Amino acid sequence: MRLFDSDNYDSDGDGISNLMERAFGGDSLTNDSKSIMPRSIRKKDGYEYIVFSRFSDEYNSGDDMIEYIVETSRDLRTWYDTSDTTNGPELIGTPEDLGGGMERVVFRSRQTRTAGGNTRQYIRVRLKSR
Repeated sequence: MRLFDSDNYDSDGDGISNLMERAFGGDSLTNDSKSIMPRSIRKKDGYEYIVFSRFSDEYNSGDDMIEYIVETSRDLRTWYDTSDTTNGPELIGTPEDLGGGMERVVFRSRQTRTAGGNTRQYIRVRLKSR
């Protein structure tokens, strides 16, 4: 039974760990890998966007707390999180309440793909459980 409680285990065999399923509002006993995972959005404005569901602050506390770390990069080696107000991503708009303690958020890169003569921009979300 320990495997079903383990963050690193994939209880339903869909390729998504139990931690990721819990963090993004999935069910660790149902194959829902396509519907819950963060999605990147590419718009013609040149910015990189990512949208995902997460626990709202009110429901994300205590021993089961999950830290959502959204980052951007130009080279896939150096990543900048939201604390970097020049290179890191920013939350766009107000989180949308999905009910059950979950909310949908959208983050955007602060710089366009071509800013400073660059051609690439990446965005991701990492998780840490406490």
